[in-house]
Amino acid sequence: MKNFVLVLFVLLVNLKGFSNNAEGKITKDIQTEAAKANETIQYHFQFKNTLKNTETFYLSVDRPRELVCENSLNTSEITLKSGELFNGTLSVLVSNRMPEGGHESSFIVIKDKEGHILQKKEFITVRTLPHPFLLVTNSVFDEAKQKIKDYDWAKQNLDKMLLELDDFEFPARKTITKPRPTKVWSSLAYRSSDGEEAFKLGLAWRLTQDKPYKQKLIEFIKEVCDNEKGYLSVGAATTGVQVHEGNFFLFLAAACDIVFNEPELTAKDRENIENTFRFYLKQNSSHMESLGIMNHQASANAGAIVVALFLQDIPELDYLTNAEGGMADQIGKGVMADGWWFEGTANYCYLVTQRYSLVAQAFENYGLDLYHRRFPVKFKSADFENLKAGFTGMKFDNWGPPGKNTRGLEDMVTPYIPMMDENAYVVSSNDSNLKEPNEFYEFAYRAYKKPELAWVINKTKRESWVSLMYGLPNLPEVKDPRTESDFMPNVGLVALRSQPENKSPENQIQAYLKYGTHGGWHGHFDRASLVALDRNGHKYFGTEMAWYGYGKAGYKESVQTSATHNMVIVDELQQEAVPSKQLLFFKGEIMQASAVETHARWREIPRFNLEKFPPWNDKDFDADFNPIQQRRLSIVTNDYVVIADYMKSDKKHNYDWLIHPVGLTHLEGVKKSGPALEQLSQNEDSPYKYFKDAQWYKANNGVKMKFDEDGNKLDIYSLWPKKGKVLVSSYPNGGKQRDVRNNPNRKTYGLRINDKEVVFLNVLVPYQGENQIKKIESKSDTELTVFMKDGKKQHIRIENFKASGFKITMEAYQDNSIIKTETAHSKSFN
Repeated sequence: MKNFVLVLFVLLVNLKGFSNNAEGKITKDIQTEAAKANETIQYHFQFKNTLKNTETFYLSVDRPRELVCENSLNTSEITLKSGELFNGTLSVLVSNRMPEGGHESSFIVIKDKEGHILQKKEFITVRTLPHPFLLVTNSVFDEAKQKIKDYDWAKQNLDKMLLELDDFEFPARKTITKPRPTKVWSSLAYRSSDGEEAFKLGLAWRLTQDKPYKQKLIEFIKEVCDNEKGYLSVGAATTGVQVHEGNFFLFLAAACDIVFNEPELTAKDRENIENTFRFYLKQNSSHMESLGIMNHQASANAGAIVVALFLQDIPELDYLTNAEGGMADQIGKGVMADGWWFEGTANYCYLVTQRYSLVAQAFENYGLDLYHRRFPVKFKSADFENLKAGFTGMKFDNWGPPGKNTRGLEDMVTPYIPMMDENAYVVSSNDSNLKEPNEFYEFAYRAYKKPELAWVINKTKRESWVSLMYGLPNLPEVKDPRTESDFMPNVGLVALRSQPENKSPENQIQAYLKYGTHGGWHGHFDRASLVALDRNGHKYFGTEMAWYGYGKAGYKESVQTSATHNMVIVDELQQEAVPSKQLLFFKGEIMQASAVETHARWREIPRFNLEKFPPWNDKDFDADFNPIQQRRLSIVTNDYVVIADYMKSDKKHNYDWLIHPVGLTHLEGVKKSGPALEQLSQNEDSPYKYFKDAQWYKANNGVKMKFDEDGNKLDIYSLWPKKGKVLVSSYPNGGKQRDVRNNPNRKTYGLRINDKEVVFLNVLVPYQGENQIKKIESKSDTELTVFMKDGKKQHIRIENFKASGFKITMEAYQDNSIIKTETAHSKSFN
């Protein structure tokens, strides 16, 4: 017999005439437990007569003939004095006719003497599924062992994992207290990744039978789950931040699943494990909120789901799926119609997709199906759980077409591919660096067999534990699925890719543009910007070209601001994040084009303030600042990129056309104006204060600049306006250089015009070796002719650019004869 003392429920009967007016209050809606076949679970409950008189109550199990398990109550009739408590027991004998992992609901019915049902109480009995059943099963281990035996890549994967684990040590368990970033709280000193390292120790033991891996894992589990000094004593294992806690507990549950029945764990240890997980679930439920849709809550939710599955707690699984802020909310609200997670950052999109892919695999191992489950689309509020929309300029709602009426994991695993480079790295946008392929692609290809997923995996070294345990051993060779231009209408990213005969990275120009959903906490203020430019495998730009860290002033005062992006800035202010439009998208043979437009106000940046939480002094728009029309047309050819910007307002503004390349070598067509400046602006409310070593110039007939970053060159021709103020400065730098981040040689070039209305016309030429352009002529701000050194030339004309309908024509000439003409019209998608 298995005797469980569970949370009590109390039936408080407050009757008038002892009829259907009875009221009941229950401290827990559903009790649940799991046991093996032929074991008996005893559910203990309690209720109280709150009437003034002695009353008789009748207890029964509802419809027992429809139950496979044998149910019995310790009594069927009780008489209680006023105020008297009754302690009842429901005994359930788990049937061997119920499948492992199956469950059945029993209901206790409480009636009055007239037969009126006063209350029903549900108890869910689970026939336990033998461990391990979460992220790995015995059959999965057998499959992995066979791969290791038969395939070199799998053997190398295991060897690498073992080598890393041999050198790995968990941090000493201790309680630390520190601010994060403005509140102070205590937690254990574990890292978010320690849960996954523990899980990999379990994999290593099962794959090699080397006991030191198991011993190290079990010691760690005992430390974390110690009843007095472990998680239960503090309530936070890592930093206490939900995204980290969710990842830690997801893998801790999977690690415990592997060794739960090992003799090194005592009955007390197993009780401590269950108590620890119950406490984590309680902590998690306090964070769940219908407005709390973001990567933190999604990660916490996924971790809690895997923990609940470890406990085989069916009601908790239902709660974590369907309650406010649960999985249905996270996916139904957070995933947009184009499949991107609304925060619009490759790293957080990947984080959420990876977490729910792990949940999907755990579900499949348990006999459930999340891979093909669909959730209804739900309206995503413009507000977040602890602040209103617009705080520091942020917007939390989804923009663009609404798409289908359901969302699912299948929507989440493929939409990043159109925005990848030739190595399957997703373009950086919002708070993200360039993102390498994630391990969830192995799960996804196994589940969906889509060839483009195999293409992504083939770009990896297949070194993750997911590859080892779940990767299909043989993958097809797949043609590059993303060599043409494309766009994603909700996240609002456009990839323009030139179409030379040989579409290799050496020849293909890839320009990425931005116009879409803001992304809440992690959104940048850069609609109508050039977020990236690639050629020859080189990355000229990224959205985090400077990085200060989330807890630093430079995060919102510089990194997220409009000024640190390749776009037109108004009055040194920050652009309003509002839904924007793509007016034109064209895929041709000699021309790729996109035009986007926004109508936005501009405001001062937020200012850092550690006395507040969140730590920012917010600003508002000036009452008389009317939205400015901002239109950007980008044209990609086989040799260069044309960018035309149209700005229009009801009054004069300073319009600064800014771009931020690395390695300035040549500046032509300007004269110095004024002294060198230590910083571009002394105004503390301007993001320009972060731009150092600045110099202003004057231009009278256009500007030409040359940049060289280790042989990756970029020439910039500013064709219109011919006259204006020119600025050159160092780009903001937040510290240590990494990839495109914090490069001390990155410069900012800007052309300033003060007017109500202006058109900027610029040409960017990315190349290695020699620039193949001989000269560029431009007689107006909507027309240019490019002369190539090989005798070819192209003529580009933009008609009615300032109007609601406009068109672009490109003519290619050989020996002064037209060999190809392409025309693109606004509001047409060819």
